Amino acid sequence: MIRYLRQEEKGSTIRLWREAFPEDSESFLKYYYREKTEDNRILAAVNGEEKRIEAMVHRNPYTVRAGEQVWDADYIVAVATAKDRRRRGLMRSLLMRALADMYREEMGFCFLMPADVRIYAPFDFVTVCRQPSCRLRPEAESRLKKERVPGEKTDAAWAAHWMNRWLEERYRVFAVRTPAYVRRLIQELESEEGWMEALTVGREDGWGAKEERTVEGLRCWWGIGRKEQRMLLTREEWTQPDKEDAPVIMARIVCLKKFMSAIRLRPGCKDGVQPLTVRLTVKDRLCEGNDGVFLWRIGWDTSGIRPWERGMEAAERLETSIGELTGWLFGQREGMAAAEPWMGMVDVLSGVFLDEVV
Repeated sequence: MIRYLRQEEKGSTIRLWREAFPEDSESFLKYYYREKTEDNRILAAVNGEEKRIEAMVHRNPYTVRAGEQVWDADYIVAVATAKDRRRRGLMRSLLMRALADMYREEMGFCFLMPADVRIYAPFDFVTVCRQPSCRLRPEAESRLKKERVPGEKTDAAWAAHWMNRWLEERYRVFAVRTPAYVRRLIQELESEEGWMEALTVGREDGWGAKEERTVEGLRCWWGIGRKEQRMLLTREEWTQPDKEDAPVIMARIVCLKKFMSAIRLRPGCKDGVQPLTVRLTVKDRLCEGNDGVFLWRIGWDTSGIRPWERGMEAAERLETSIGELTGWLFGQREGMAAAEPWMGMVDVLSGVFLDEVV
């Protein structure tokens, strides 16, 4: 039976987590099941006779900025099947149920960090970004002061404000930082003996009074034993590329009608250009409400779709799969089967920053 677990049942998935993800520490698991399961949803395949969790998918909620919109979006994690129940279609059934539920909830998109992109490509997930992979330059490492950020409310509030401002200046899509987000992140880091630190400069560095230190960035560390950099947000001139490959983030449009509300025409193409109308044909095998023919009207302040009806007219046409459409509208043009001149007028959501790990 596939169903959502009740709050008191969520702890029964720890056994499957340990089997599927043996690299995770007990201290991290303690944090996760104390904090993350407080507000997430766990969809599971439950053996009724044995009351055993045979497979699971965790839907962890985030608030995300998508262009001018602020939405709820699920980060799909802990996709796992018991070793003796694999290759029986349980994961597929769970993902299809999760997508159907998200569609009914009018969720614009969902995202995940895959162990292997080939697992999720058949479900029309596409790569939308790589997690940032950079480190401080040696001269910045020696010049910037490092001050640990405690998890108190006031510290979490200014850290959240600083991160949102940094992200808004650089990206179109990102998880919105709140004081609660920052406090939870610090607890997550501490579960792996890590911390968050502010990178600052003062008078002795020529940047102003010491008592009014300037925050130049935030950095996070974690890892029991060997420390790994979890996050680095700072000015580009302070950094250099890291040698390690950055993990991939994949996403999928779930509710097409919702997602299209974030798309606009490019501001620079206003002169002499009318709002675009497109006859949009979408193939989506998993979310039936997205599968069909629509009239897509795109303006500078709004965008929307409606089912195609007899008598409707459109200046342009596009036939695509939901996966190809996801890739294009997240700024991955190579995901489209073909590019038409009018497509260059659409202000897609290029610039995606999703660095969540769990």
